[in-house]
Amino acid sequence: ILPEMESSKAAANLLSGYVMDGDRILDIGCGSGHYLRSLKNTITKNFDYVGIDNYQIFLNKAKQAWEDHNDASFIKGSAYQIPAKDREFDVVLCSNLLLHLPSIIKPIEELTRVSSRLILIRTMIGERSFRIQEVYNKNWWPLSGIEPKDEFKDDGEPEEFAHRNIYSREYFSSVIRRFSPRAKIKYIEDDMYSGEGIEESAKTEGLVNATKMLAGKQVSGYIIVPWTYVVVEIAQD
Repeated sequence: ILPEMESSKAAANLLSGYVMDGDRILDIGCGSGHYLRSLKNTITKNFDYVGIDNYQIFLNKAKQAWEDHNDASFIKGSAYQIPAKDREFDVVLCSNLLLHLPSIIKPIEELTRVSSRLILIRTMIGERSFRIQEVYNKNWWPLSGIEPKDEFKDDGEPEEFAHRNIYSREYFSSVIRRFSPRAKIKYIEDDMYSGEGIEESAKTEGLVNATKMLAGKQVSGYIIVPWTYVVVEIAQD
């Protein structure tokens, strides 16, 4: 069993003040359900949990880990088309996902569509926006088959990459308000972690690009990562 993530503990602490008895919580990009562990450890109210992920391999692990919990279920789906009805969930959680997507417009539209009260997002937010691509080759990324000499096409585009985008607060808020004009939006810097816990997670993951600590800041590769929690309170009609 992997150590409880620092980000999942912080998210659960933030949500503990909002979750009401009997709430339905949706976790977009749930992976193998590690955030559910922190939610159950922290939140004292009764809630039902649905995790959605686009990768069946993660969902299989989640279903195995949580098979004895009738209040948790896992469904295959995409942030671009969430398999849920309008306002079906009281609380929607989306952590560590939006930064990896080429655009946040449709995913945020979907998050606001399926939430009736609250959305909690963890992503990278700053004063300015940056479009960042982490380019893969097989010498450092075990899932890549790309030789270092072939990292880029002749037109300059990378062969394999992952987005690690940073969005400005102003832009991020403007996207939310396209779909929920009266929403209350709060930005909370993610400083709710143990540095030792971050380092321990990096050792456990064993990946070159795992988040580590440098001079008291979270870093990934060469980037100081401005992790931020965005609390979105949906205005009630």
